[in-house]
Amino acid sequence: MTQLFRSLIFVPGNNSRFLEKAKTLQSDIVCFDLEDSVPDDEKVNARKLIKTALKSRKSYQSSIFVRTNSPSSGKIPSDLKEVIQKGIDGIVIPKVNNVKEMQKIVKILSGLEKRQK
Repeated sequence: MTQLFRSLIFVPGNNSRFLEKAKTLQSDIVCFDLEDSVPDDEKVNARKLIKTALKSRKSYQSSIFVRTNSPSSGKIPSDLKEVIQKGIDGIVIPKVNNVKEMQKIVKILSGLEKRQK
């Protein structure tokens, strides 16, 4: 059965206070953001903070998704390497322009998932 999601809130991944506050939100989905809300010089820190937040997944009431950077940024491999782990419910890939971009992302995800088994 498909779950109906009615509400989603984006939380900047570089703000540890916001990531902590997200534990109390009543949204159906909390989406940790690595893209638009995170300045370029904060991307590495945001990945680390999100990775740490996912380790305390049981503390969050909502489904947890992570929005990566866009394919054109070249940052998706680094984003996915840090956030693909137990506790994540979904990935949001913004601004995908074509099937070829999506196929590259699927290949990266498949490789990361195989290593975690």
